[in-house]
Amino acid sequence: MKKLNNFNHNKPVLRMGKVLFALIVGLQLLFFAGCKHDDLSVPLPNENIRPAADFVKNNYEMRLFYAALKKTGYTEQLNGAGPFTVFAPTDEAFNRQGIYSTTDFDKMNVDSLKKIIGYHILPRKLMVNDMPSNGVDIRYATLTGPELYLSRAAFNPNGGVENELYIDGVEVIRKDVVVANGILHLMDNVMKPNFNKTVQQWLAAHPDYSVFVQGLKKFNLWDQLAIGTTFTIFAPNNKALEDVGITEASLNTLETGKYIGDRLFGAYILYGRHFFISDSQVFSLINNNGAYNYFLKNDSHYMNFGGGKLYPEFKLGYSLTLRSGNTISDVILNSVTSNLTAKNDNLCSNGIVHHLIRGLVTPEQAIKK
Repeated sequence: MKKLNNFNHNKPVLRMGKVLFALIVGLQLLFFAGCKHDDLSVPLPNENIRPAADFVKNNYEMRLFYAALKKTGYTEQLNGAGPFTVFAPTDEAFNRQGIYSTTDFDKMNVDSLKKIIGYHILPRKLMVNDMPSNGVDIRYATLTGPELYLSRAAFNPNGGVENELYIDGVEVIRKDVVVANGILHLMDNVMKPNFNKTVQQWLAAHPDYSVFVQGLKKFNLWDQLAIGTTFTIFAPNNKALEDVGITEASLNTLETGKYIGDRLFGAYILYGRHFFISDSQVFSLINNNGAYNYFLKNDSHYMNFGGGKLYPEFKLGYSLTLRSGNTISDVILNSVTSNLTAKNDNLCSNGIVHHLIRGLVTPEQAIKK
């Protein structure tokens, strides 16, 4: 009986200890809750929390791009406030340009390299949804000044959603990577414009197009290629023109007054547009007829520019077709199809030059009626 009385005597003490313990825990919880701010966030293990340069640095598939950023002094800027949009070429993209090691950049002119790398950066935030749907030849100023050209296939008029994006003819293979100070898009190649060359200078510097140059000069189409107007040139080389009966010798005998120059040589000139070979793929997705048609200057004939990816090689092809302007029945006069892309997409300061494997118009097809 005595032991039982001792037990009852200690029970209030135990209860008091439990109450004190609970009180201490509650006060600790209130303390930590009081320290919480609404704008406080806990960093998560996510790639998107890094600024652009650090993000590139920490991704193995962009180690060469990071080396180029570091070599040209862009790393500090790209870790700044921004916003930026970075079109980042993969290591494989640099490999296609013959660059395999970070030391390869040491062999390059730093100023030229800086201009090229800065061309891959926009001083703004540009997500895919900010880009015009089914837009072609959309232009944005880059960090170094010159514009780059964007084409996006978003919707198919026959139904369905498309998801292809090209910058200067280069396919974007990963889109909308959000970094702390902007957006990053992963590129399948390196963009290399001829910043200081007009299309005229580019053609003049390549002897393989000398007959084409001679024909442009003969029919007063040459001088215009030196000015700021935008051109897309589908340039036939000497062999391509020989296949349609035009050589240096035969050109010397042609009487200009008997031929429509805007058809014989103007058929290779598209005015006011930058069309890359990849744009033929975009047109195949967003146009009902899968192509882009345009009338020749000072002529009733029109051209047809189209094409698409050639599976399974995934090379971009194109076709150019010259048709008559007959409203009842269009007559196909000539057409060319090619998947040769190595000599295409030569972007210059006032346009772009593509290589054409065969001529389009024979002298007989351009005689004045």
